[in-house]
Amino acid sequence: MLTLRLRDRAPWLAAAVVLASALSACGSSSSTATDQAAAGPTASSSSPTAAPVKPADGPMLSAQGFSFHAPRGWADITDRAETGVLLSAGQPTDEQPLIINVRRVAPGAKTSPSAQARATALLKTAQATGVRTLPDTTVAGFPATHVVGKQNLRGTHYQLDVYYVRTPNAGWSLTFATNQFTTPERRAAMLASVLETCRWQHA
Repeated sequence: MLTLRLRDRAPWLAAAVVLASALSACGSSSSTATDQAAAGPTASSSSPTAAPVKPADGPMLSAQGFSFHAPRGWADITDRAETGVLLSAGQPTDEQPLIINVRRVAPGAKTSPSAQARATALLKTAQATGVRTLPDTTVAGFPATHVVGKQNLRGTHYQLDVYYVRTPNAGWSLTFATNQFTTPERRAAMLASVLETCRWQHA
């Protein structure tokens, strides 16, 4: 199955954020969520913006030693996501929601070109157009490839930002879907705030 499925949402949402089966996750898709603020940083992470980053302070999602905070007001919707999605957060009351999907891939890509190829393949499977690679960055101290593309879904245009993070034991794809009403400034701030909270207890 290739699509993120919110099984009890409107039918159009069933096709949102299409993900490549070649990057199917390993392990459980169970998660835990809390609304407490993120603990003090254990490792620094760079972000899409140069300005100081305010970490996201919404619910914390965690599984398999990885955790992140969603933006305030979002919800853990992992239990409604497609099998293979390790963690999923979104705006469940929004008609055109913003969504974050996390997958763990083992073995993962070992080099930046390989990570770029996997992220690009994921976006092309989602029928994204205008796929392009942005400069590499780091997330919680680990190297990350950033690839973006546009997806047209029932008249709504989404930008899909994929961060493929390379940790010693796995690859992690963090996919952000933001709709056409999200300004570039809001998108950059949201992505940066979430990436700032990403933590691996073991990688």
